[in-house]
Parts: sequence; C-alpha cells; structure tokens
Amino acid sequence: MDGKKKIWATAVLCAVASVGFVVPAGAEETMTHDLDEVIVEADRNTLPGGFVANNDRVGILGNIKAIDVPFTQKKYTEKSIVIIYDPNQPLNGTLANTPSIRIGSTSPMYTDFSMRGVNMNASHYYINGIPNMFNQTRSIPAYILSSVDIVSGPNTVLNGATFSNNGTNGTDAPAGLLNGTTKRAAADPVTRYTQRFSGRSTWTEDLDLGRRFGKNNEWGIRVNAHNEDGGLSIKGADVRDKSIYINLDHQDAKSMTNIFGGYYDWKVNGGQRWLSASGVTKGNLAEAPNGKTDLSFDGQTKYNHGMLFTLNHIQKFSDKWSGFINGGYGHYSEHKNDPNSGSLTLGDNGKLSGKFRDYVSDSKSSYWQVGVSNKAAIGNVKNDLSFAVDYFMYKSKAVNSGSAAGQATIGGDLWNGIHIIGTPIAAADIDSVGYSKEYAYAATLADRFEFGKASLYAALQYRDTETESASGAKVSKDSLNPTFAIAYKPVENLSVYASYAQSYTKPVEVSKSYDNAGEIFKPIKNKQTEVGIKYRGGEILHSLAFFELNQGSYIKEDNPGGKIGEIYTQNGENKFKGVEYSLTGKVAPKWNVMGGLMYLDGKREKLAKGSEHLEGRYATGTPKWNAVVATEYEADQNNSAIFRMNYVGKSHVNDNGVMAPDYMTFDLGYKHKTKINSTPVTLTAMCYNVLGKDYWISRGTSVALGAPRTMMLSAQFDI
Repeated sequence: MDGKKKIWATAVLCAVASVGFVVPAGAEETMTHDLDEVIVEADRNTLPGGFVANNDRVGILGNIKAIDVPFTQKKYTEKSIVIIYDPNQPLNGTLANTPSIRIGSTSPMYTDFSMRGVNMNASHYYINGIPNMFNQTRSIPAYILSSVDIVSGPNTVLNGATFSNNGTNGTDAPAGLLNGTTKRAAADPVTRYTQRFSGRSTWTEDLDLGRRFGKNNEWGIRVNAHNEDGGLSIKGADVRDKSIYINLDHQDAKSMTNIFGGYYDWKVNGGQRWLSASGVTKGNLAEAPNGKTDLSFDGQTKYNHGMLFTLNHIQKFSDKWSGFINGGYGHYSEHKNDPNSGSLTLGDNGKLSGKFRDYVSDSKSSYWQVGVSNKAAIGNVKNDLSFAVDYFMYKSKAVNSGSAAGQATIGGDLWNGIHIIGTPIAAADIDSVGYSKEYAYAATLADRFEFGKASLYAALQYRDTETESASGAKVSKDSLNPTFAIAYKPVENLSVYASYAQSYTKPVEVSKSYDNAGEIFKPIKNKQTEVGIKYRGGEILHSLAFFELNQGSYIKEDNPGGKIGEIYTQNGENKFKGVEYSLTGKVAPKWNVMGGLMYLDGKREKLAKGSEHLEGRYATGTPKWNAVVATEYEADQNNSAIFRMNYVGKSHVNDNGVMAPDYMTFDLGYKHKTKINSTPVTLTAMCYNVLGKDYWISRGTSVALGAPRTMMLSAQFDI
C-alpha cells in the first residue's frame, strides 16, 4: 500500500483484530452441531457473526472444524452471500470479502477474479462438489446457494480427477478451489418472493419455494426461479436472465441423496470493460474514465444458455463404513459478437483498437466419482480413511471469425467510445467443426490421523489426463500428486499447521480466440507450501498464513510479424510468496466483522530464450497489497447497517514498466425488517462504490474499468 491509504487500511484492520484478542477465552461459544455432508441448513453451525460456518468441507475427507483445517479455508454462509449482493457481479460481491481474492472484472460479461495472484474465473467453480458446470461468461447464480467454500492452494488431489477448462491460465486452478452448495429444503416451509431494482432500469424477481414431505419429512424440494431484465449501471449495457433451478433431496437413517438441476437463458448487450494493456509503451495508464463509460460497439452482445444436473449420494453400510457417489452433467452454448480474444488493445493516449469476431461455441461436461470411507480408531489414534476413483470428460467446439481475411476492425478511444471499421464477417456454421476433447481419470487415497493434540493429513492421487484436438492431435500425462499437512493444537482455541500440495495442469489446447488455435501444451507441475496459525479469541477467529505458490505461466503475446491478433504461449513460471491474514466474528455485542489483509510478492522465473530480460520481474497484474474489511452493525432485531472498505495496491500491467494505480472503494447499506399485514418483509438499500471512484482493475496484462457508483433497492416477502 502507499501513503495514507496503507496507514488507514492497516489501522482499521489492527483495531478490529485487537478487540478479538482481548475478549476472554471463556466467552468462546461451544458449537455442538455435526452436520452431514449433503444436508446443510442455513443459520446452523456458524461462527459468531454468522458470516462463516464452523465446519469446512475438505474434499473427500468430509467436514472438519474450521480451526482444525490445515489450509487457508473458509465456508461463507448464506448470510454472507446475501448481505452484499452486488448486482453487477452477484457472487463476486461475496468473494471480495476474502483478502486473497481480487475481482478482475466488473462487467456482467465476465466472471474473472484472481486468487493469490493467479487468474481464475467461474469455470473453476465446483457446485455440490461437481466441477465445470459453469464458464467464464456465466457464473453460479448467488440466489441458489446456501454456502460457498473457498480453499487456498492446489487442492484438486482431495477433490477428484478434475481440471477446469476455459480458464485464463488453462490450469487446475492451483491457487485455490471454490465450491458452492445449493439450497436444500429446511425443516420449516419457505415461500419467499424478492423484488430488486438496480442500475439504470434493471428489475429482478426471485421466487424461492421449499417444502419437506413424506414419512418423517424424509423428502425435500427447493425451487428457485429468476427473472431479470433492464439497463445496468454501465451506459449502453442491459441484461436479460430467465432461469429455474430445482433441488430434490432424500434422507433416512442409512442414506442421503441430493439431486440438483436447472436451466438458464442469459444475454448481455454491451458491457465491454476488458482491455489489453500491451499497447501502452511507457509511463502510466491513461486516467480511468467514468465508471459508467460504454466501451462497446453497436451490436456487441453475449448470449449463453444451458442446463446442468448434479447427484450426491452417501450410503451408510455400518457404524464405520460408508460409500459415496458424486456426479454431474452440464451442457451450454454461447454466441458472442465482441473484440477478438475478448478484449480491445489499449494504446498510448487512451487509444483503443481491435478486431471484430463472431464467436459460437458448444460445450459438454460430465464427471463421476465413486468411493468409500472408514472412520475407525487404532488405539488412541482416530483414523478417517477415504478412497475414490474419478472420471472427468469435457468436449467443446467453436468457430470464430476473428482471424478471417478482411475482417472488420474496431477503433476509438477511452473518452469518445469505439466503432466498427468495415463489414463484420459471420462465423461459419458450428456443425462444420468437430469437438476437441479432454479426459481425466484418477484414483485417490486420503487419510486423516488424529492423535492427542496433533493431526496428520495425507493424500496421494494417481492421475491420467489426455487432451485431443478437433483435428485428432493428442497429448497425455500421467502423474502422482501428493498433498499432506500436519496440525497441532496446544490448546482448544489455537492451532498451528504446515501443508504441501501439488498438482499438474491439464494438457492445454489453444482456443479459437487466438491465431495459434489448436496448438496443445504439455502439462506443468504446480505446487504450494504453507505454514499458518489459527486462533479463536472469544468470538473472533483469526487466521495467519505464510505461503509460496509456483505456477506454470501461460501468456498472451502479439502475433509475430506485426499481424493483427494474438497468440497464446507457455512461457516460464510465476512464483508467488505472500502473507495472508483474515478474521471473522463479533468485535462487540452489536458489531460483526469479516475481512483481512494480504501481502503478495509475485515474480517471473525460468523464462524461455528470448525472454531472459524479463527474469525476476514482477508478475503482471499482481498488486503487493490487498485489504478488505466488512462490518455489520445490528442496532436491534429489525435494523442493521453494513459497511465495506476494499483496498488494492498498484501493479505492473505489462513488460514496459507501465503501472496501474492503487484504489480504495467503499460500500454502504441498510436493512430493515417489518410486516405488511401479517407478512414479514425485509427492505434493503445498498450503494456500491459510494464515492464514485474511477479506477483501473489490473489482471495479468489486461485492465478493466472499475464499477461505477451503483444503487440497489430490494424487498423480500416471506409469505
């Protein structure tokens, strides 16, 4: 951080943290709930403040107390998801409360973010433990979720034979894992209607129905329907979203089954915010224009529709043995008219240039996992053993007019907008191309030993991956990937730990967005080491971690020979060293808090011949400092206020020494509970970016315009 901003943000966090450390340990709340893997109910098993759950899901090992997990990990509750519902990026509003996560786009066209410096997007999400049901354009809808697990580190070993496709880095998401758990029917019936207004003219309607039925209420159904239409806070941008999701569950004394499925039809017109900074040759970026600025050309659009299905089943064989099955299938299609490679090039003096593309794609994904687990004791040693085999398949095909001879170009600047030069060429019929395919198979053995005050985690995965291009070219890789950790609790409210995790990237095929489409890269090993401490002082859980993350680097480069367009290359390694501190809980009877601070040192290493001059330079798009603190003041049972501060430090955006400046934003909201006749009503008003800060968001060698000041009003009726 720099200057007064660094001092101010650090002071706030230190003041909040100090309150937690001086609360007497005897005031610590005792949690007695032991929730099942599948059935999760809102407002149960939470840490003080209600933002974070007391138990976290650790892959096939199941649920473990938050203070005992030997990673930087947290499970955000439904309260956290709802309390800061950002209409531009609903789920990213929740992710932004994690100090290791920095939002990479404020446009509804993209779901980009970074974690410990590594670029990610919604294709890296799991839902109900199933990977790859969503993509870079379409994120998991926030309104269907009861919780979100966030794990820092390459934890694919504990989460099956998966890899994330359509990721900016083409990796296993080695910086972390995110899993959303869908809403289930609770013991009490739910009939909830919510109406929301935001932006320039966006109206949103949500219907949430939940019922349990059958003998002993063993069956449950939860239905979430969504309708959204209108103008966003970004000028010239509007959204249309119609979707429905259904969750069906069954539970009895020996089994639990959860089935989830849904369909969505989503379209955004305009909303361009993503720019390549490769064209800026010296100095700093041009001053960020007003956050409402429209950088879209007439007719720019993204359309995405699809369906998905997930299954989770646990069968109890005895007091010690149980089996589990997890699986899912997703199919989505996309059509977009936008700049080639998804972004315009920002040059000196705010000039913008690019090439038009008409892009059509079709993608299918399936995943299945079968396993067994055993809970036993060998003398005084508790033992939780799990074994699983996995299968993952993803296939996609796409056509792109962006490289066609004579294709239209795009020109303009930051202040006067952009326009198309020439006549756009339509993409070919998608049925004229074949599918590229990706496969993964794995067998994983994981165990957790608990002996006295210590616990040991160990997992080993054999994994075989293969990528096949539409032309038939193949690259495969088999690997052994270990994950292990040790934790020690000298007292009940204090835990120290050390962990190591390793995984390989998938064989990466260059997409149709780039001029070297069809080229396949070999897998690269990624690893992370971490040591940390967790302390629960009274009603606040503190977490401090020191980490080092090594990740193979995939970068965009200008087309050789001065040709229009870009190529995607595998070049070198990014090394991220950092410190991450987070806290959550109650700092006073009426005050709840969550947030934290991260320091990150990102360097580029092991570069190929011709790029040696970049050795040791800062990894692009990785600010050294990131801080967030969100506080909730509960005046009484009917009134509460929310405040959030987010700070992001300056960062390099290209290899020319160009920097994106630091920025700080503030969000403010108020919630009031009342009744209309006998119907409970919750009224909410939120203002995001209260001060109307204009700023750049850096992400790799790209930048995006920050979100403008945005108002949101909502009324929730519990009928």
